[in-house]
Amino acid sequence: MKSVAGPLKIRRSSKAKRLRLAVKPGLIELVIPRGTGEAQAMAFLDQHRAWAEGKLLELNDRASRIPAPASFASSPTLPWRGREVPLIIREAPGLRTRVSVEGAIHIALPQGLGETRDEVALRAFYVWVRRWLRTHVAAMVERLAPRTGLRPREIRVKHMKTRWGSCGPRNDINLNWLLALAPESVLEYVVVHELCHISERNHSPAFWSLVARHLPNYAEERRWLKLHGAELMRRFSL
Repeated sequence: MKSVAGPLKIRRSSKAKRLRLAVKPGLIELVIPRGTGEAQAMAFLDQHRAWAEGKLLELNDRASRIPAPASFASSPTLPWRGREVPLIIREAPGLRTRVSVEGAIHIALPQGLGETRDEVALRAFYVWVRRWLRTHVAAMVERLAPRTGLRPREIRVKHMKTRWGSCGPRNDINLNWLLALAPESVLEYVVVHELCHISERNHSPAFWSLVARHLPNYAEERRWLKLHGAELMRRFSL
């Protein structure tokens, strides 16, 4: 087997049903199902190497052309539920750090934070968004339940570096906090996607058929994430 032109991660998975290659900026990942021999896996990698290397170059080039994000606190606007809204930061002695969203994103900060100002503002926004999104998604799940018949054991919102969501073995749903900044339809797609994993644990045709049953136009929301997701994650890296 020839070496791959790029970082290669090999991951064995008890959930995977077939050999597959996943390509992300800076990384090619080979997923090997349980029971698959190394020779078969390496032959699969050889067969698809050219595609994987080409895709890696494409993603790396796209990532390199994304401009470096401005500091959080100096941005005049921030994305919120799919549109840019004004960011208003008020600083005064003795103020408690506080966030609210009413037409604009308002962040109150104590004066004199110095070099930590940006970090404190972003962290406060993150904490507020996590709380807001969990409540919002809980209501969404209840609204969808009569149609899907699916409910998670728990909803968690957190910072995720490369994923938008996941469904754990105990039917806990984990969601990326940045989904609050995306359009509502994109958030709903990710929620439905993870809910469907309660019934179908892999990305089989049966899984995608279930997603399509509940969201016939889900491909549009997947496309939005592919076009804008990397930039959103880069802009709000904690």
